[in-house]
Amino acid sequence: MKKSEYLIVGAGPVGLILSLLLAKQNKASHLLEARKKNDAHSDKRALALSYGTKLILENLGIWRLLEKKITSIQSIHTSQKNSFGRTLLSSDEYNLPALGYVLSYGDLSKALEDEISKSSLIKVSYEFKVSAIKNKKDKSILYSLTKNLPLEAPLLILADGGKNTTDLIENLKRKETSYNHTALVTKVISEIPPNNVAYERFTSMGPIALLPNGPEEFSLVWTGKDKDIQALAENKKNIFLEKLHEHFGDRVGRFLDCKEFITFPLKKIVLEDFPKSNIVVIGNSAQTMHPVAGQGFNTGIRDAYALSKLMNETELAHIGSEPFVNQYYASRKLETKKTLFFTDSLVSIFSNDLVGLSITRGFSLSLLDNFKPIKKFLVNKMSFGR
Repeated sequence: MKKSEYLIVGAGPVGLILSLLLAKQNKASHLLEARKKNDAHSDKRALALSYGTKLILENLGIWRLLEKKITSIQSIHTSQKNSFGRTLLSSDEYNLPALGYVLSYGDLSKALEDEISKSSLIKVSYEFKVSAIKNKKDKSILYSLTKNLPLEAPLLILADGGKNTTDLIENLKRKETSYNHTALVTKVISEIPPNNVAYERFTSMGPIALLPNGPEEFSLVWTGKDKDIQALAENKKNIFLEKLHEHFGDRVGRFLDCKEFITFPLKKIVLEDFPKSNIVVIGNSAQTMHPVAGQGFNTGIRDAYALSKLMNETELAHIGSEPFVNQYYASRKLETKKTLFFTDSLVSIFSNDLVGLSITRGFSLSLLDNFKPIKKFLVNKMSFGR
């Protein structure tokens, strides 16, 4: 039976970043990925990176490799359709180089994979499909349908983005709740270029987020009720662009073009119970949230950072023990709970189109623009998860 210091299921950005953080501590890890090698490189989905995530990538030496492919968000404009209220957040106001950054999933994955290929402490097995996981007293044993040898480790980290692997783990319980919302994702070109401004527009059809992605394009995320978004996705391009302009307004002029639509249902998944030793679940495998506030990916990166920090502070023999596992989850519980509450509150408040509430929201956005403590809270939440 082959042995590996630490097993990480999932070689997406969260798993890759964790392996690099461990390598800086001279700890070996073995990443197990179901996809083929290089499959993620062509994924053009936009990721919204927080300032805190940037600091982690800088620490790993990855940021400098990506700078030419990253678009910074210098300001965020939040408004509501048919309302006078609006709020503007600016990086200059908070002495930050940016409020966030936009980068494609594929570009980040390639940069991280290139970096791990230089490390003798990191091994990756692609096309590795987990078939069974057994949790023993002092180790976890993982089996695969595609490989002929089981693997064992004192600590197994599940970071595969909420796939069905969690179903294989005894004593792991997740609560899944449908938002009854669907997300539509695409890229759009408008008459007025992005100029490093991101927009959040709340409408009767659900929140519209426009993220600057390069000098000419926005990445669009439009979330709303399942039937409404599915109906939008069935429109021809010119009709869709007209509807987008109707709901978004004139702040970037008319929308001129868009790419292919991607739609997916939105669910909230929360880890309710977990194995007491040898296994830790991080990222979207532990918590999946609504994309309205752009918090899910960055929460996963903070999971990886917090776990690596705890591993660095813990004696080698105790990594994976019950006190270790409990300490990790305790360290992440409060932030995760607050972030889920923050995200769900935005969904509830801004997805309800009651007339009275709509007027209140507009007034609140106008008031918020002049209320610095709340604006500072929002910036800290977006930048550092606090």
